[in-house]
Order: sequence, then structure tokens, then C-alpha cells
Amino acid sequence: MSVIITDDILRLANMSEPEFKLELGIFLYSRKILTLGKASEFVGIPKLIFQQALAKREIFVSYDQEEFDQDLAEIKAKYGKS
Repeated sequence: MSVIITDDILRLANMSEPEFKLELGIFLYSRKILTLGKASEFVGIPKLIFQQALAKREIFVSYDQEEFDQDLAEIKAKYGKS
């Protein structure tokens, strides 16, 4: 599925496409619709950069056991550590 954000919408919002995607990702994360990982993936930026954007807006990161386990599995897969 694709979502089309027209130039008219971007102009009315006074945002670039990346800024609009970031704001949408933050909104979806803050409403607990997307996880931190999925929201940063949606926006197309690393988790750390997404976390910094959340911090600037004083939105706290909720990090549950499932997300920790997922991050740990990704680290193990990438670096081969057990």
C-alpha cells in the first residue's frame, strides 16, 4: 500500500516530505500504533535518530521486553554473538 502526500499538502503543512514522514511516524509511535523500530523504519532513519526526535518533543520511549528481545536478536544476527 502506498500513501501519496501531495505537494499541496506539504506546502500547507510547511514541511518537506521527510519532515512530514517524521511527524507522522512520531504520531503513530506516540499513539502506540507502531513500535519504536517500526516507526523509525517507516520514517527511514536509524532508531537512535528517531529517539532523539522523540526526546526533542519530550516524548518518552517505552521499551518493553519484546522490543528488547527483538533488538538482541538483531544484534546477534548482525555480529554473531551469543
